[in-house]
Amino acid sequence: MLLAHSRLAEWVSHMDETDAILLALSAPSISAKTLRTIETAALEASPRPARIVRLEEEGPSLFDALDALCKEGARSIRVQPIGFPFPENLKAWIPGALASWGDNPANRDIHLTFGMDNNQSPDLIRHFVERTLAQEGDVAEIGSVAPSLGKRAWDMPPDFDFHLLVCVGPRCQVHGATPFLQMLQTEVRKAGLQKRCLITRTSCIYPCNKGPVLVLYPHGDWYRLPDEQSIKRFVSEALLGGTPLPEFIFHHARLAQVTQGPASEICQSDDLHQHASPISSQNHGV
Repeated sequence: MLLAHSRLAEWVSHMDETDAILLALSAPSISAKTLRTIETAALEASPRPARIVRLEEEGPSLFDALDALCKEGARSIRVQPIGFPFPENLKAWIPGALASWGDNPANRDIHLTFGMDNNQSPDLIRHFVERTLAQEGDVAEIGSVAPSLGKRAWDMPPDFDFHLLVCVGPRCQVHGATPFLQMLQTEVRKAGLQKRCLITRTSCIYPCNKGPVLVLYPHGDWYRLPDEQSIKRFVSEALLGGTPLPEFIFHHARLAQVTQGPASEICQSDDLHQHASPISSQNHGV
């Protein structure tokens, strides 16, 4: 996943005019510890002041990271993709996104470049495989491991009334998906709905230009909630009150089951809620 230090330094050492590097990492579903390891190694390898931004999931967005480098005085920034391999769809999307950021009048004096993705070069792949296989001590015997395809908790979903899908893919990230998700989780808890909402983080669910995107099931309503006040209204009116907010709905699933009545009257069966689980922020790439 991580570029070899010597190769990364070799690729960027010739950039005389570049005064900062933004390493754009594509690595879904990694732990905070692994991310810190990657960040430490990558930044040590950079011959210029650098930051690393994770394109998926939580954390600062690509645009946030560019803004931070500018505040630190950077005027010529190279954005370098890292990942093994780096997704081709992101490689095609990032240049246009960078141009969009640069089109902001506040950023027009910033010189941006996008580094080539060399992660698929045969030499680098051979080096990676050779180094991996050379570590003979880093193997685990499987004979003593109990057969399993997953935890028992994965047999069934937790009980819930509302399933909220929130996209945290790269394109929604630049539209503020991370703070959006955090505000939504906060408001759900404040409303006492944490045992009745299953919040699932997803990868791309298509309408990227509407981001951040929230989908409410079983209602089938697709929302764009642009600020904290609209999130508060969604929780209090759409969830607790059972009243849709048409001004924030941009799509409706045709065959979705429409639940009638306010949330306070829905699914009050003791059988349904006796095993209700807390709010869950799952990470399922789709």
